[in-house]
Amino acid sequence: MTRSTRNLRKTLDCVAANNQSAALDVMRAIDRLNDEVLRQRLLGVVHRLNQDAEDLRHARDEVQGSLIKLA
Repeated sequence: MTRSTRNLRKTLDCVAANNQSAALDVMRAIDRLNDEVLRQRLLGVVHRLNQDAEDLRHARDEVQGSLIKLA
């Protein structure tokens, strides 16, 4: 695996971890809210952050998978 590929995979994983961390912070904030409309909107944000993290990790795995096919 080349250095640039390792760096790309590392970056994708880091961004995914940051998304999941942000989602947890938003969940903690949601627990303190009394506004149901705002709670529902923020739950949508949490869902998108987690979905994006999953997509990033899938892309990270695809980077390695495409290199294996080239070898």
